[in-house]
Amino acid sequence: MPRSYLRKLKILEVFQKIVLKRALLCMVKTNPHDHTLYKLRLQELEKLAEVAGYKVVERVVQVRRREHSSFCVGKGKVDEIKDLIRDKNIDIVIFYNILKSNQKYNLEKAFEVQVIDRYDLILEIFDKSASDKISKLQIELARLTKAFPYEKLKAGIRYLTEHPGKKSMGEYAYHSVIKQLRKRIKRVKSELGVLREIHEKRIRERKEKGKPIICLTGFYGAGKTSIFNRLTGLSKPVTGRPFTTLSSKYYLINNHTLEMFIIDTIGFALDLDPRLVESFNLTLNDIKASDIVLLIVDISDPIGILLLKLKTSLQILRDLGVTHDKIILVLNKIDKINESEIKKKIVFLHGYISVFEYVLVSAKTGEGFEDLLNKIYRKLYETKPALLQVASDTT
Repeated sequence: MPRSYLRKLKILEVFQKIVLKRALLCMVKTNPHDHTLYKLRLQELEKLAEVAGYKVVERVVQVRRREHSSFCVGKGKVDEIKDLIRDKNIDIVIFYNILKSNQKYNLEKAFEVQVIDRYDLILEIFDKSASDKISKLQIELARLTKAFPYEKLKAGIRYLTEHPGKKSMGEYAYHSVIKQLRKRIKRVKSELGVLREIHEKRIRERKEKGKPIICLTGFYGAGKTSIFNRLTGLSKPVTGRPFTTLSSKYYLINNHTLEMFIIDTIGFALDLDPRLVESFNLTLNDIKASDIVLLIVDISDPIGILLLKLKTSLQILRDLGVTHDKIILVLNKIDKINESEIKKKIVFLHGYISVFEYVLVSAKTGEGFEDLLNKIYRKLYETKPALLQVASDTT
């Protein structure tokens, strides 16, 4: 075989590896009066798909009173999507809606390509960023929790339907698959349980030292890591990719003669599935245990997405048991918009932010950080005077 031919084959193999999978995005919109928010959600899904390494070539939105029980979309839309898959050479279909096991199974059978939902997509991105044991185990638990009913359904169809009969080989194989899945989930939970005890012990030790814990939280892309770098003087990589921080990063700083722990935590996303939140409970414990929560918001976002992200963030914090008196809203990226636009957005958001202290900052220029530090210190003085006394006694 000529060398030139082998070289061309090698080049083709490399090219095929770097070619992005072609994706079709799909959403079932159950609120017929929603003419704006669904577009924002679809834009977020497209952004996540691109980060995960897919090339979005088609988008399908169907309005229905409720999701179809077997396919999520209606049967007519299934046929329409099948044609698009063939005509546009689609490799994967990504649903915004969280798919039930039977829906995923039926769709993959009908489309003959991979079908995932936003839960699966977020886990793919998590996988690319995971670098420590806690993150990897939490991702594995989230994946197994979601996959269990789907794998159970597949095993049932494969073994019980194809090999019916009590105590048949099919029944044995089915129970073997289920047993292995349960065993894996139990193992991961056990390992996380050990790590949780170590993690909680460290939190208690930090609390006993009397040093306040300040937690940075908010949506991915809001600038949490940039603000963390400003407060700590560190240079953690700021990639612009979502979910680069999966496990909490603590750092001790000294300000106003007071030492404080600053934590950078995992970012939020729209419509987070409760199972995903539960799987990352260990990381989210850092938010619950903190003395002050800095909720970072990108004020340069369009007003619709800004409001949606703010409401989502506040709901997540409420669900975690974080009271409003612990929260300081940090409206970041003021360098990206003019003053009149900032004022308009503050007026628009008044009903949501009036109960909180808030501060306008730019992590890029450093503007507003003196005010932020003063607000942190004042809130600690108001809400944790005993803690400040302990801290001053130990310094």
